[in-house]
Amino acid sequence: MKKVAALLVALTAASCIFTGCEPKKKDIKSVKVAQQKSDSYESAVKECFDAMNSEGGGEVFYSYMYPDAALDAMKQSGEFDSLVKTFNDTQAEIQKDSSDDYSYTGVKKAKELSEKQVEGAKSYFVELCEPYVADIKEDAFDIREGYEIKFSYANKGEAAGEESVIVVSLNDEGWKVITH
Repeated sequence: MKKVAALLVALTAASCIFTGCEPKKKDIKSVKVAQQKSDSYESAVKECFDAMNSEGGGEVFYSYMYPDAALDAMKQSGEFDSLVKTFNDTQAEIQKDSSDDYSYTGVKKAKELSEKQVEGAKSYFVELCEPYVADIKEDAFDIREGYEIKFSYANKGEAAGEESVIVVSLNDEGWKVITH
């Protein structure tokens, strides 16, 4: 139970990073998000942002945040459905009382990850997986590409802010997004 509570706190923090803890939009557009089908880091960040700012985006959000080994273990234990439901319910509650309408506006700056950042990303994935996958090591993660990017977003068509994230192509899983 403590692990679930810690995970929910971490996800709340991640949500705050992407949105600055501002209330979400009220009239939710039906954003079509394809679970981990992005072919570029730009489209992965956009899809992850859209999942975080649309009703029902929890499953896609988690697919971008966790390695598949952790996702599979969460699904087998039954935790995944509960986490997705909590995420989706929380988003719906936040959006219910808000008139905000966030939209992704694009990558402003991108820089390839240094070797030190790649090693840090591998360590991060080990920490994410440890509660779900026993004895996972950094060598289980093959980061083929990685970028530190800054992207911008708008609220009701007006510039609302910029955020920085790390995006990596992990194993054969597609892109994963790491928030700062």
